Amino acid sequence: MKRLRLAMQLAVMVAAAMAGVRFALGRSVTTVETYCPFGGLETAYAFFTRQRFTCAAGETNLALFIALLGLTLVARKAFCGWVCPVGALAEWEGKLARRLFRRPDLTGAWRVPARADRMLRVVLRAAVLALVLGATWTTGELVFRGYDPYYVLFSAHGHDVRAWSYALLGGLMVLGLLLPMAWCRYLCPLGAAIWPLSAGGLLRLARDERTCTACGACDRACPQLIEVSRAGIVRSGECTLCLECTGACPTDSALELRWAGGKP
Repeated sequence: MKRLRLAMQLAVMVAAAMAGVRFALGRSVTTVETYCPFGGLETAYAFFTRQRFTCAAGETNLALFIALLGLTLVARKAFCGWVCPVGALAEWEGKLARRLFRRPDLTGAWRVPARADRMLRVVLRAAVLALVLGATWTTGELVFRGYDPYYVLFSAHGHDVRAWSYALLGGLMVLGLLLPMAWCRYLCPLGAAIWPLSAGGLLRLARDERTCTACGACDRACPQLIEVSRAGIVRSGECTLCLECTGACPTDSALELRWAGGKP
């Protein structure tokens, strides 16, 4: 499963890069934005109130966002852990930070206290989401373009990408080394939008207390810093079902995927 997830992440990343380059060279009319589900949320207000789409966002974006909502209800934040190229890069950077700073887990040079971490995940991401949607729905323009790591990385210097966009991206990358997964945990507006549904997702990670050795390997492997070893069922809306914890677990039967309400 670990190899399958890596293959999927790499495939999506290559496809996104190719879409951006082909559009920039004039070989395609499809931009990298077309495949972004967040564009569906950005254009939702204009579509449902005025029956029109916002700027370059269209029916594909809206369909992808609706599909993402369905996926989240079933498989929680699997999109973030298996598909999102920015999430994949953040994970890989986090693993690099662990080596650089000799950390046992993905905490990097800085570690945010648990209470502050929970507050930032909710308040800061919600504020970013509200700001982006408010500005987009008010102006009718995709104002987030120049700030969006996905668009800046894969659009091949697309529309609205400026020099400061690359400077901002560089700052986010430095932050990602010092505080791994900072974008995903504290800033990603799409993550904020699907978090409530993810918390009620049907597919969940279950820990068998009878076979668990309480070694903590699952906690150290989790990119989202979820304390898997203390949960019977992982109910956190941050779980991406990346299965890094199951790969790190020394006991084969201690961690397994289970449908909500399913019996051991």
